[in-house]
Amino acid sequence: MIFESERLGFRLLEQGDLDELFNKVWGNRETMRFCGGEIAKKKIPEIIEYNRSQYNTYGNAIFAVVKNDRLLGICGGEPDEDDSLHVELIIHLAGEYQHLGYGTEALKAYIEWLKAGKKAAYIYASVHPDNQASLNMTKKCGLVQCGVRQYEDTGFVDEPYFEFILD
Repeated sequence: MIFESERLGFRLLEQGDLDELFNKVWGNRETMRFCGGEIAKKKIPEIIEYNRSQYNTYGNAIFAVVKNDRLLGICGGEPDEDDSLHVELIIHLAGEYQHLGYGTEALKAYIEWLKAGKKAAYIYASVHPDNQASLNMTKKCGLVQCGVRQYEDTGFVDEPYFEFILD
């Protein structure tokens, strides 16, 4: 494990996660309904390798969130191309693990891991306005809304934009 919280472990994504990532997370319509839709299964191996290379280069990535060796989803960050210490937060949990506090626990653990390792100076996230659970989670984790953003993949809706400067 790269790091842990009270109930969860965080490790690098592996090619062996492909089916679960597709069925529960990136290929699952319900899980991805607020994030521009599902990702094709054939793209997921590339995403896994990209995240592993991000970790090798920057010491940061999107991680598998596991409990008792079971994949619950993903949580981590995407470093900006211009400044690797500016990180976009990304979290997706399979539907069966939503609304159980795992998202908040995972995001808080990730933020603490970033702080402890000085792996980011600034984090940010956009949340679809209809995703009330993620809006609540983002606020519980200390991010502050500072505006709205629009993205093509979510239909150009005004998505609340959150930021947090790490100490």
